[in-house]
Amino acid sequence: MESSDNGNQVNPRHIGSSENRSIAHASSSTNLSRDEVTNSSAAKTRSARRRAVLLDLSGDKNAALQWARERFDGATVTVINKAELKWASKLEGIKRVRALGPDLFSIFTSDLNKQSGVRALMVFGVLGGASRVTIGDKTGRVISRSRSVVILFEAPRLALEFLIGYALLIPISWFLTELLGVALTFRRVVRASRNLRERDGPRVRALYVRATISNAAEGGMETHVAGFAGGAAALGHELTFVTNGTQLADESINIPPSRIFDADRVFYELWNNLNFTAKLLSVFRGDASSHFDFIYQRYNRFNWSGVVLSMRTGLPLALEFNGSEVWVSKQWDPIGQLWLLRRFERLNLRAADFVFVVSEVQRRNLISAGFAPKKIITNPNGVDADRFHPDCGGGDLRRRLGIESKTVVGFVGTFGPWHGAPVLAEAAALVAPNTDCHFLFVGDGDERAQAEAIVQASAVQAAFTGRIPHDEIPAYLDGCDVLVSPHVPTNDGSEFFGSPTKLFEYMSMAKPVIASRLGQIGEVIRDAENGLLVEPGDAVALARAIERLTLDQSLRERLGAGARQTVVERYTWLHNAARVFEAMGTGAALETRIKPEESIF
Repeated sequence: MESSDNGNQVNPRHIGSSENRSIAHASSSTNLSRDEVTNSSAAKTRSARRRAVLLDLSGDKNAALQWARERFDGATVTVINKAELKWASKLEGIKRVRALGPDLFSIFTSDLNKQSGVRALMVFGVLGGASRVTIGDKTGRVISRSRSVVILFEAPRLALEFLIGYALLIPISWFLTELLGVALTFRRVVRASRNLRERDGPRVRALYVRATISNAAEGGMETHVAGFAGGAAALGHELTFVTNGTQLADESINIPPSRIFDADRVFYELWNNLNFTAKLLSVFRGDASSHFDFIYQRYNRFNWSGVVLSMRTGLPLALEFNGSEVWVSKQWDPIGQLWLLRRFERLNLRAADFVFVVSEVQRRNLISAGFAPKKIITNPNGVDADRFHPDCGGGDLRRRLGIESKTVVGFVGTFGPWHGAPVLAEAAALVAPNTDCHFLFVGDGDERAQAEAIVQASAVQAAFTGRIPHDEIPAYLDGCDVLVSPHVPTNDGSEFFGSPTKLFEYMSMAKPVIASRLGQIGEVIRDAENGLLVEPGDAVALARAIERLTLDQSLRERLGAGARQTVVERYTWLHNAARVFEAMGTGAALETRIKPEESIF
C-alpha cells in the first residue's frame, strides 16, 4: 500500500518502485483491471496455480490491494470494477467473473458489521467459479467459506431470508407506511396533549436522528453531520445524537444495526428500519417532549423512524433532504423495490414540519411534486472556515511530494459519476507543457480507474493519492495552486440539484477555483470575481482556464481572496445551522405542534 503522502504516481519523472507501477496498472482499465501481486519468481510460479478476484466495496482501493496481498500471498489478484458490476445483471456479472477463472473470490469492505448481502456475495463468488470465498474488512475481521459450505449452508439460509423478506418484511413495511400516512391526520391531537419543554433562554435542544447505516468514514454525509453539529454548538444550542452504528460523540446514543435479515440491501435496510425505530421508541418515550424542542433527521433510504418518534412525542420534525433516493437509485446507485421506496420518501416529506434542501433546484422539485412552498427551506452546505484556511500545512506536503517548484492543480472527491474527474483528466492532457503543472487527484471511487487510465495514456505529471482522512484534506488543498470542481450534468437531463461541500472547502482555502457552470455552483461562483466558470464537460475550456490561472499569479491571488470572503460571509456551517434553528425556533414553527395538518397538495 502506498503511503497517503506519495499516492500513486502516474507518469512521474521517476517511478520509485515496481509497486507503484503495479498499482497504477491496476487502475488503468475501464472494464476489468488486473494487478499482478508478485514479489519473487517463486511467487510467480505459485500465482500460476492460484487466481484471486478482488471486489472492493470499501471505496479505498489502496487498502483493498494491501489486504489482498497479505491475505493471498503469491496469488494473481484481478480487481473487478464495482461501478460496472452494479449496473450489470446478476447473470452478466457471474459471466464476467467466470471468464477470469478464479480460484478465490474476495471482497473487501470497511466494516463487516454494516455490510449487507454477505451470503449473497458468497453465492455470487461460488457461481462465478471460485472454490473459496473470503470477505474481510478494515477492522481485521475475515469470513472465509469453501464452495461446499456455501452450497450446503449459506445458500439455503439465503433462500430462506429471501422467502421471509418477500412474504413478510416487504408487506409489513408497506402496511406500516400506509398506516403512518393515515395516522398523520390525528397528529394534532397528540401534539395538543403533550407538555412542551419550557425554554431556558435562547438555548434550543434538538434530537438529531441519523439512521443511515454507512461504512464511509469520509465523504459529504460525514462532513455535513460534523459541520452542522459544530455550527449548532457555536450558536449555543444543544444536539443529542441517535445513530445507527456510528458513534458521533461521547454522549451520543448508538443503536447497532442488526444483520438478522441481510439477504440484500433492501431487506437489510427495511429490517433495520423496524429494529432502529423500535429501539428508538424504547429510549425516547412520550416524555421526550419535555427534554427537546424538535427532532432533526437526515433523510435516508427506507426509513421513517423520525416520523414515528415525532408522532409519538408530539415534537416537530425537521427533515434534512439532500435529494430523492428514488432518483439516486435510477441514476447512480441501483436498488430494488422502488415502488415501496417512493412511499417511504413521500411519507417523510409529508410528515416533516420543515424540509431543508441544499439548493433552489431541489426546492423547486419538491414544490412541483405538490408540497407546500412555505415548509421547504433552501439551506446550502457550508465549510468550517477555521479548519479550512490558508497556510495549514501545504508547504510541508509539497516538500514531501517533491513538487515544490510545480504549479499544482488539485481535485478532491469520491470520484462519483457527478464529480467529473475523467473530464479533468482529459483537460490535463490538453494543458500546454510550458505551464509545468502537476495534477493531484485526492480520493477514491467509481470513476477513479477511468480518470487514471486517461492520465496514464498521456504525458501528464500526476498523482492519485487514494482515500485520505478528512482531517488531512486541508493540508492537501493548501498544497495546491489551483483547485478544480469539474461537475457534470445528470444523465437524465434534469437540473443539477447538489450543493458540493468540496466547493466551499476549496474557496475557504483562498485558492482560485475553476468550476462548472451548473446549478448552485454557478450561483456561488461569480465568473472572474471569486473564481472561473466553464461549461460542464468541456475539457478544452477547462484546460484553457487552467493555463490562464497558471500563468497569472495576480489573478490567482485576487480570485482566491474573493472566494474566501464569499464563504466566510455566507457559506459556513454556522450559517447552515442558523437557518435550521431560526426556522424551528420561531413562534410560527412551534405553532405547527398544535395546528391542524396543512394540505400539501
